[in-house]
Amino acid sequence: LKLTTSTMLTSSGINAEYGLRGTRPGLWLDVGCGPGNSTKQMLGYADKIIGVDVSETQVAVARKTIQDPSLSFLQGSCEKLPVEDNSVDVITVVQAVHYFDIPAFFKEVDRVLLPGGVVGLICYPDPTITSSTSLTSALNHLNYSFLKPFFPASRYEHFKRAYADIALPYTRHNTHVVPLELPLSFSSLLDLVSSWSGFQNYCNHHKLNIEQGLEACEGEIERFLKDGDKEKEQILGYKCTMVSAIKE
Repeated sequence: LKLTTSTMLTSSGINAEYGLRGTRPGLWLDVGCGPGNSTKQMLGYADKIIGVDVSETQVAVARKTIQDPSLSFLQGSCEKLPVEDNSVDVITVVQAVHYFDIPAFFKEVDRVLLPGGVVGLICYPDPTITSSTSLTSALNHLNYSFLKPFFPASRYEHFKRAYADIALPYTRHNTHVVPLELPLSFSSLLDLVSSWSGFQNYCNHHKLNIEQGLEACEGEIERFLKDGDKEKEQILGYKCTMVSAIKE
């Protein structure tokens, strides 16, 4: 997932736009940053980077685990971003905008984004295990059956269209798709599942800790496994999409 984000940024309209200008962003805002996994991939792309999340717990984790002089984390909502008017060059949202009040978020984007600034929405829906049809079936089962009640319905609608159904706030906009394949062990697969908000909601609903929740999910996965699936290193495939727009 780290490679997914950084590869998307380097090949996206964000870098292309600022490369053409012969400059680099001053302030980059990563909204819905969670524990900062995507935010830290932006290091080196701007003079200052701020990760924003509504959860104080997630912000505390990010502050503890990721430290860099150019990077900070703030608690705040997508409807009230904790920065000044006309102060931001780039805003990104990685795998999170489907949880937002999107019209309210875009209103805030317009408030804080400088003219010529870029907003980019990144998603990587429906990963597949390209080396194993049985593990792909297991992932689909978790996504569309076992954990589905614990994801918002809007997630599936936006993912189905790779964010193409989201009306961007500016007329200058682009879509970039980057296919990726990453090595994946079985333990890494469980780490991936544990990062899903639907998994976390499942654990909260059933009053389970992370280990207990993963044990339940592993039991569901094992229903689909063939011999050797758990021991063999697999290949995780994504089609990572960014839709971006430039403020005039």
